[in-house]
Amino acid sequence: AAKYNASSVDGGTLDIDSFYLGYDASNVYVRVDMASTPDFFEVADMDWGPDLSVYFMQANAVNFNEVETNFRTYYGNEILGFPAKKMISFDFNQIRADGKAKWNLFDAQGKIGDDEQWSLSGTSNLGDTAAEEVYEFRIPWSDLGLAPRYSTRVKVVTSEVNSLAYGDGTDSEMAPPAPAEMILPDLEQWVTLLDIDDNVGDETGDGDYTYPLASDFAPGSGLFDVTHLKVSQSSWNARFELTFGEITDFWSLSNGFSHQIVQIYVDQGDMMWGETDMLEGANAVIHSEWAWEVAISATGDPGAVKSVNAQTGETSAKGIEVNGNRDSNTVIITVSKSVIGPDIPDYRFVIVAGSQDGFGPGKWRDVDANAKTWRLGGGDDPSELDGINYDPNIIDIVFDADDTNSPDQAAMLGAYNVEAQEYAVLTGIEIPEVAQQVYGAQVVSTTATSAILEWSTTRQQAANVTCGNLTFPEQGDGLTHTIELTGLTFDTSYNCSIVIDGVTPANLSFNTSAEVDSIPPEILNLAVEFMGLGSLKVTWYTSEEATETIEVGGQTFVGDTVALRKNHEMTVVPYPELVAWETYTLTIQVSDASGNSNTSSVDFVIAEEDAASPLPDEENNPNESNNESTDTVGVGNLLQNSVVQFGLLLVVILVITALIRTRKYQD
Repeated sequence: AAKYNASSVDGGTLDIDSFYLGYDASNVYVRVDMASTPDFFEVADMDWGPDLSVYFMQANAVNFNEVETNFRTYYGNEILGFPAKKMISFDFNQIRADGKAKWNLFDAQGKIGDDEQWSLSGTSNLGDTAAEEVYEFRIPWSDLGLAPRYSTRVKVVTSEVNSLAYGDGTDSEMAPPAPAEMILPDLEQWVTLLDIDDNVGDETGDGDYTYPLASDFAPGSGLFDVTHLKVSQSSWNARFELTFGEITDFWSLSNGFSHQIVQIYVDQGDMMWGETDMLEGANAVIHSEWAWEVAISATGDPGAVKSVNAQTGETSAKGIEVNGNRDSNTVIITVSKSVIGPDIPDYRFVIVAGSQDGFGPGKWRDVDANAKTWRLGGGDDPSELDGINYDPNIIDIVFDADDTNSPDQAAMLGAYNVEAQEYAVLTGIEIPEVAQQVYGAQVVSTTATSAILEWSTTRQQAANVTCGNLTFPEQGDGLTHTIELTGLTFDTSYNCSIVIDGVTPANLSFNTSAEVDSIPPEILNLAVEFMGLGSLKVTWYTSEEATETIEVGGQTFVGDTVALRKNHEMTVVPYPELVAWETYTLTIQVSDASGNSNTSSVDFVIAEEDAASPLPDEENNPNESNNESTDTVGVGNLLQNSVVQFGLLLVVILVITALIRTRKYQD
């Protein structure tokens, strides 16, 4: 742990002597040494309340241009010195006689109107913070948006509080004066999914591309030639290691390489929102059967690194780490699974490389018919019809050199047609079936009588978890596995093995709690939003990890069956669809790992333009047979329909108008 001395500033009653930062494989630990203990605040006569909060910077923020972040403290509105995303506050109202307490987690929402906004997004388990002589916090990485190798900055702030309103208080001390910085270690266990050679010397695009004429591109070969690809995954990330024939970092860019641009197009499967257009500047398209859901673009300039989500159109630099190594001639691209998706072995990839140009379209260097100082040659000039470049700016595509079925790169990139205004159409590589491996096994949480274990596999396969003479079967659906072990004995040590046929067992140890939890999880901020097409988005928070069940309109929807998360979001589609102007009650039921349950309800009404027709929908009813429906609608029901009422009124008006016109004609 790192110690930060705060004795240079006198915070008065809320003076901070020092604080400590530390971490393990799952949590961040903060210890704050203050002169005033909770016992002091219980007996002191004050017209204000104490607040102790720890502010964390948006993970991996590279500048202040971060959306939904705040820059000032909540009560005193003092400048923090970084874009804060998370605030952890000690809950003085939840402290027990033994010193155990809870902390509250707030998410920054950015400035709305004149004030910065914070929203309560969670509450810790009892005992995740404690206070006696010192104040201690245990905060899961996931609650702070952290992962291995992520960085953040930290400040501890004490405040005299008049009310819970924003700005209604005075900051006593902020420590340290310059933010403390924390970089989490690389604790990942990597599993290799693909390790292939690419053809050497094929950095010629469609077969005859040539280097620009400037001396900046020395030695004139190898800079754009991908010779090897290795794809790996951990529980958190996917990693792509590309070896080039040469890396020089001639322009000294921050990521350790200068000349190359690498783009990865990820085909996650048959999704209706898949895209075939490549990112700007590539000048090619992806085959429709390889349509991408996520695209990654990486250069030596951190400001040009980004991901693009095909479904939302969102572009972001978060969750991507790019590094170049001149000694090994490698570019390493590490992408969070929250960005690229969780099932890496099931995806397909189109991976392309070209020449990076900081002023080029999409950071690509253009290819012309003839090489120029800063442009490659061997392609075609723009079309005279529309002025568009149809020749690819792609110099190399990654294919398996040892696979005789790999496409011909030159033929693929040369299949564009300037006169016909057609781009080249690209495909890529698939990951072959990987031998079964178990990795990332961890104990997620424990109670007095239960434990939640999690692990990942490279293939879907059922497992048995054995703990002494106890055996718990797991079905093996998906590549990430979670199981709740129940019926355990309190205050007991367990050694458990995750057993899968043909694989070395993964072993985990844990102790059950000596204290029985009988407190149900709190439910906070339950909200319902109509999303169109009959779907409802339901969001809520729980004070501890909990399961998810929703009941609405006489229908039940089940989410997590294991208590895994505090932040909950489910989208449900009731059928029959909900109709307009009727009040519905939506109820959620949650249970923690100890089996304590709680419910919460909210009433809502769907507007007429958002609702289903109250008439039977024969075509869309999934339960309806192909036989002709015998349902009938009574006249009374029809007259109650607003559309029918409007139609009848219109008919009456037209009849009256016709009579008036006829009478005038007769007169």
